[in-house]
Amino acid sequence: MDKIRALRYFKRVAEVNSFTLASEEFGVPPSSISRRLRDLESELGVELIKRTTRNVSTTELGSVYYHSIARALQIIDDADELLSQRRGTIEGRLHISSTVSYGEKVLFPVLQKFHHQYPDIILDLDYSEDPVVLGNDSVDIAVRAGHMPEERVIARRLSSDEFKLVATPERLLSLQAHYGKEILSVMDIESCPTLQYRNVRGALSWWASNGQNSEKIAIKPVFICNSGETLMAALLAHEGMALYPIWWVKNQLESGVLVEVPVEQKISSRQQAGQDIFILYQQAKYQIPKVKCCVDFILNTLSGEWVR
Repeated sequence: MDKIRALRYFKRVAEVNSFTLASEEFGVPPSSISRRLRDLESELGVELIKRTTRNVSTTELGSVYYHSIARALQIIDDADELLSQRRGTIEGRLHISSTVSYGEKVLFPVLQKFHHQYPDIILDLDYSEDPVVLGNDSVDIAVRAGHMPEERVIARRLSSDEFKLVATPERLLSLQAHYGKEILSVMDIESCPTLQYRNVRGALSWWASNGQNSEKIAIKPVFICNSGETLMAALLAHEGMALYPIWWVKNQLESGVLVEVPVEQKISSRQQAGQDIFILYQQAKYQIPKVKCCVDFILNTLSGEWVR
C-alpha cells in the first residue's frame, strides 16, 4: 500500500466529509478512495471513517489521527515545493486568508498587481474572520487584526488600527451650524445622526478617549448595518457621520469627498488600541519562493502607505 497516498486521501475525506468530493479532486473513482482508506484502517487496526448511506465523518480516533498527520503531510508538501521552485519557475497555488473588509479594500488590489508580475502563481484567496492556525490549516499567508503570536509564526504590521470619525463636507457644515461651533463635543456626538457598523458579535460601540481613559458614547444611530460598503453609501448620501478605519477612508479623505469630524476627544470603535492589521506567515514557509515573493510584495507595496 502507498501509505502517503492513503494518508492524503484520508486527510481530504476528513476535511470535506465526502468520498465523492475527494475523488473528484484526486481524479480517481470513489471506490479507490474507499478501498485505500479501508487498507489504512486495517493496517492501523482502528476505524478512522464512519460510513453511512447519508454521510461520511471521522471517528473520534480518526479526528485525532487527522490532526497528527495533517501537519506531517504539509511539511512534506512544503519540502517538495521548495525543491521544485528552486529549480525553475515560481509557480503553484498560494493559499491566502484575509479579513473581509481589509481584504476587499486593500489586499485584493495589491494581489492583482502581484498576479500580473507572477502569472504562474494561482492565488487562492479566502475571506474569513475566523482564527487561523498556521501549520494546521492549509493557509500559507494570513492577514488578521491584532497581533496573534504563535510559535514559529512571524507577524508584520500592515496597517494602523486608527479610526476616523468622518462625514461629507456638507453634513459637517450643517452640524457645525446647528451646534454653533467648529469643534464638536462628545455630548454633541451623542445627539448627532450616526451610522453604526455591526459585526457577528453585534453593533460596535463608540468610545471617547482623552489619552488615558475611554468612555462609551451613547450614540443614537439612524442606520445600523453589517456592510461597510452599504454604510459608506449612506454616509455619502449625507445621512450621518460614521467611524471607519483609516485604511478604508484614506482615498476619500485625500480627495475631499469625506472630511474628518473635529471632536474634542478622540473617537474610536475600540476601547483600547492594539488591533492593527498584520500579515502572518511561518518562518519555515517563507523559504518557499512563492510565499517569500508574495509576502515581500505585499510588505513593499503597503510599506509607508497604510502604516501610520
